[in-house]
Amino acid sequence: MVSPAMSFYPAVRYGRAENPVELDILVPQRQPGSALPVAVFFHGGGWHEGDRGAGMHPWLNPLLASRGYVTASVTYRLSGVAPWPAQYDDARAALTWVQSNIADVGGDPSRIGVWGFSAGAHLAAHLAFREPGIVKAASLAACPADLRGVSIDEPHEVTWLMGPSPNPDAIAGVSPITWVTTDAPPTLIVHGTDDHIVEFDQALALRDALTAAGGRVELHAIPDGSHEWADKPPLDPTDPHATFGGVTADFFDRVL
Repeated sequence: MVSPAMSFYPAVRYGRAENPVELDILVPQRQPGSALPVAVFFHGGGWHEGDRGAGMHPWLNPLLASRGYVTASVTYRLSGVAPWPAQYDDARAALTWVQSNIADVGGDPSRIGVWGFSAGAHLAAHLAFREPGIVKAASLAACPADLRGVSIDEPHEVTWLMGPSPNPDAIAGVSPITWVTTDAPPTLIVHGTDDHIVEFDQALALRDALTAAGGRVELHAIPDGSHEWADKPPLDPTDPHATFGGVTADFFDRVL
């Protein structure tokens, strides 16, 4: 449940009129005249399923709101509706909308962090590495950072995302790791060591790329954690470090 001390703004429309998409905003109480840091969440689902409602799991946006963050959970077009780069275009439009409008509900547009799980982490990583002037921090759980090794000869989430017969250059451009530069904002990588959907090696490769670029990066490995770790209720609800929201809030507290 959302605390009565928070304000909820559902189904706020962003994007172009011909492609209406929506986000939900959760705002904690604040001192008059103060501006709070902002956390923009992107859901997982292999780019072909899921919705922004996942961000309202108690251990995700509500947890960050309880820690003093204005949060937004974003809908983006799925691969069955439109191929890449529609998903990135929507994510960027949401980020631009937040930067332009979040001050109206008490958010600080100069302190925006992005975060997400799986496909949502992929989009958050793109924003962090391609829009570092807006994004000041990123927290990425089970992020498919490098898609260049996937087979393009059989149907799966990546080929559904890319459309028929994607070429290697296009696959490289969809891989966030290829967009890493010296301007990358502070980045937290959260990944289960027993992830059989997005291998843990993806986290190591992204960490190494950011380190080589001179970026500030932290790797939070979840021992024996599965792919779904970040999207599941915590085994111990009393442990603030047992959730993706908890480790993200700790990180954002340090860098935003």
